[in-house]
Amino acid sequence: MSALAAVFQNLNPVLDRELRQRSRSARSIVMMSLLLTALAGVLYIAHLAMTDNNQFGDPLSAISTGTGAVMYEWVLFAELALLLLIIPGISASAISGERDRQTLVTLQVTLMGRVSIFFGKVAASSAFVLLLLIASTPLLAVPFLVGGVGLGRILMGFVVTLCTGVIYATLGVACSAVFRRTQTATLLTYVMVFAAVAGSIVVLVVLAVIQTAQGDFTDPSRVSLYANPFVGVADAAGELNRGFDFPGPFSAIKQSMWGEQLDGGTSGVVPNWATALIVQAAIAGAWVVAALRRLRLPQREVD
Repeated sequence: MSALAAVFQNLNPVLDRELRQRSRSARSIVMMSLLLTALAGVLYIAHLAMTDNNQFGDPLSAISTGTGAVMYEWVLFAELALLLLIIPGISASAISGERDRQTLVTLQVTLMGRVSIFFGKVAASSAFVLLLLIASTPLLAVPFLVGGVGLGRILMGFVVTLCTGVIYATLGVACSAVFRRTQTATLLTYVMVFAAVAGSIVVLVVLAVIQTAQGDFTDPSRVSLYANPFVGVADAAGELNRGFDFPGPFSAIKQSMWGEQLDGGTSGVVPNWATALIVQAAIAGAWVVAALRRLRLPQREVD
């Protein structure tokens, strides 16, 4: 046993077992390969679109027009979208799968507490998210080499995307603990992801319609959009890109959230990307409380 494996086993046996199983799984390799292939395709299409805008093929023009920035936004947008599709599948079976294999009770009667069991599962799911992000860093580095986007901006987008992935991995494990069946937990996790992305926009539209009907033509409150995972990443991605025939995908989000500002700015003293993460973490935290109560012995199995 390597020293690193011994550290993980001493830290949390659940985490150690999950990491061993996931690293030996062909499913993980296939999932990572599909993710990288999709991101490479998005990067290539974005590069072709921005190259067509540079009629003279001037490499300095790529820097001045922000070609790399637009390419970076498209890769980051696609990466987050794919992670939101992958995470429920890898996290929502974490504890319900133990029930299916009839090994959950064995875990519960060990010296490990429910907190260790739960966060061991969360850490294992989050570690896989981190692995996917690290594997994609060469693709995120290509826009930096093209020019028009700084290293700090790339790192900020990477960190906020990772935090968003951890939050939704936690949410998936919590659903897996609350609901007995894996299918139910997975479905509900996907529903909550969809509600966070589309539901937050629907709430904003409904508020706008209500205000207009009441004769109030001011902009409605955009607080609901902070529950949208794309909003926090859009703010971390940097300045609003304008004037391109092929604009960045976050431009529309930034325009709707912050109008003509070049960047998201702050909500009070807290950056908007941090506010978005806090709101999403609070939602996941409520599910964590329910999940820890569900893992308490004796456990009554209900859906």
